[in-house]
Amino acid sequence: MRKAGISRVGIVCSVMLSLSACSQTPTPVAAQAAATVQAAATVQPAAAVAVPVAEFAIHTGAQLPWQTLRTIDGHDVKLAPGKRQLLVFFATWCHDSQRAMTQLMASDLVRQQDLQIIGIGRQEQIPALQKFRSEYKLNFALVADPDRALYAKVASKGIPQLVTVAADGTIQQVLLGEVPDAIAQLHW
Repeated sequence: MRKAGISRVGIVCSVMLSLSACSQTPTPVAAQAAATVQAAATVQPAAAVAVPVAEFAIHTGAQLPWQTLRTIDGHDVKLAPGKRQLLVFFATWCHDSQRAMTQLMASDLVRQQDLQIIGIGRQEQIPALQKFRSEYKLNFALVADPDRALYAKVASKGIPQLVTVAADGTIQQVLLGEVPDAIAQLHW
């Protein structure tokens, strides 16, 4: 009987952790362990677990709330008029963000001359983004958003967030990239 209880708690905890994906900022390991133990003591049946839903602050057809961003290299990057844009809000620690960046770099999008790609690191500092750029061999501008000021204008939770913008500057799509084939779902 005791084995079945431990197994059920383990399964429920695993489901909860997998459903949360990259919706939150990571917490220290000790806090995670305490929260998991507390959650295990008060766990409801698996059917009661809610899947996180992205909440978007911008919508299709709107204009971006900024035109110039400062890169981690100290340069201003202007959103190029007449070019399509892809903005990727991500976190270096997030597995979904890592997968999306790997897929992006493997796609032909990074070679399209009429597309400007900008990665925006949510709650990230410049050294972490420089390391991430090197590890993932990113060939596009990265912007640090340490206080979530940029991210807050796009969404309230969930990463990676992928925003496609048409050449005329209108937002075409806002996609929560917590799916295995997020890059393939992009459209302008």
